[in-house]
Amino acid sequence: RSHAAQGCHLMTHVGIDLGQFVSDPYTSGIQRVLQYLACEWPSDEIPADFVIPDGRDFLLLSPSQAAGLFDVAFAATDGDDVRRVVQEMVERLRRESPRVRPSELLSMYSSWLLPEVSYNSEVLSRLELFASTMPCTMIGYDALPMTDPANYRFIPGSAAQVSEYFRLLTGVDSVVCISDYSRSAILRRLRRHPSLTTIVAHPGGDHVPIAQDQQTTRSESPVTFLRVGTMEARKQPVELVRAFQKARAHGTEARLVFVGAPSASDFAINEAIDEAARGDDAIEWIHDASDAEVARWQQDADIFLSFGIEGYGIPVLESIRRGTPVLFGGIQPAGELMIGKGARRVEDTRPETITAMFDSFADRTESVRLRDELRPEEVPSWRDFTRTVARAAVG
Repeated sequence: RSHAAQGCHLMTHVGIDLGQFVSDPYTSGIQRVLQYLACEWPSDEIPADFVIPDGRDFLLLSPSQAAGLFDVAFAATDGDDVRRVVQEMVERLRRESPRVRPSELLSMYSSWLLPEVSYNSEVLSRLELFASTMPCTMIGYDALPMTDPANYRFIPGSAAQVSEYFRLLTGVDSVVCISDYSRSAILRRLRRHPSLTTIVAHPGGDHVPIAQDQQTTRSESPVTFLRVGTMEARKQPVELVRAFQKARAHGTEARLVFVGAPSASDFAINEAIDEAARGDDAIEWIHDASDAEVARWQQDADIFLSFGIEGYGIPVLESIRRGTPVLFGGIQPAGELMIGKGARRVEDTRPETITAMFDSFADRTESVRLRDELRPEEVPSWRDFTRTVARAAVG
């Protein structure tokens, strides 16, 4: 049971707002952060409740209950399944979790944490209310409207909430950024004051077990290049497929597999990838893959690709843990961390350079040589990340 529900008066007690997740559950890098924030939260040092709205009241979840909520979400196979399984889990949690009224919530905590990007007006109003009485912390992620405008095609009427989220990110007591790139963007582009606490904690990759048996050379089959993630312009999916098509046009034998949801902001990207997949059996796009299916693709691929702008790049770490090396280009903080340990930077992201990459690493000798650099035991840990967030939350 929650410490708050037991009526204990604690000097330090963190409330963690999951209102955004339960209102719009999906599974990507941010939700992976939430999952392991719950799994690794140091409850023995810093008590916390994961708080979810339930009608007019709130349910208080223990870290283990919150972790279970994320576990079922990641086990789902598509967007509809995620919503259904999360709602079913919330129904179950209603029977076993403490319920409190809004008037009680404010007095239960000594600090408040918003761990997810949210344009939900209720979530933002709650954060502003708590910020008026106690220290508040946010986790700072990657894309900003100023740095990645193609990523932001706002629904009419939503601009006020988007603006409010970034206003709060600028002024809240503490921000824990997922990378130095994220921190720099928040300080320079949002102009968060440098006197406010703005630190970096690298998300982990050790939720993936290290592959016990490394891939064997499959000389009879073409090299498979894998790209995982939503079809966002800043992640250069169209540039990758166009460069691959050029390599194919002059004889390169390889496969290119995209695993990820369609773009919600640029339908032309979806059309381009879909058309390429229809026109060449060597190109495949899998829209709705479960966590287990993504894992199989990562383990079976020869080379993992991560291009464009990433605030961090957890799939890079997952791939290395699963025994598949990484080629990256652009802004890729996780790739930078793992240079010489399973990740290698491509010189630049010009189309001709990416085409030359496909030509070169379609030679299995080159892909095997890259695999020899793997150091999966050296990926960052979730324990270190979560303890940094927890300590920032309590000042």
